[in-house]
Amino acid sequence: MKFRVFISGLMAGSALLALSVSAQDNQSVEIRRSPVSEIPAQYRADAPRPRKPFVVRYTCPESGRVVVTFDNAQQMAILEMGSTTRYLRQGLSASGARYVNSDESYVFWVKGQEATINGREICVAD
Repeated sequence: MKFRVFISGLMAGSALLALSVSAQDNQSVEIRRSPVSEIPAQYRADAPRPRKPFVVRYTCPESGRVVVTFDNAQQMAILEMGSTTRYLRQGLSASGARYVNSDESYVFWVKGQEATINGREICVAD
């Protein structure tokens, strides 16, 4: 039987260190200190975690209230405007986040606190 345990935390002097414990069958246990960078990525606290969808409300001069659910894991945005719902996929963007329908005839572009619908209507996040 072989096992390995990784424990990380703050040690003296604010240096992040890891404690590694390993043993094989009935042999002695080895304990060694090593930098956190040596811990496999999936065991580290800074490993990327899936993001949860989040909602932003915008006020637009023509469309009125637009509620947008951004799902970064699925790379999409769901726009709700009154009784209309649009499902947009993330498109290419040099700046900000751009969401488009299948033929790119509808574009919702977000940068900072503002969003643009089809390049004409500028909406502001509440």
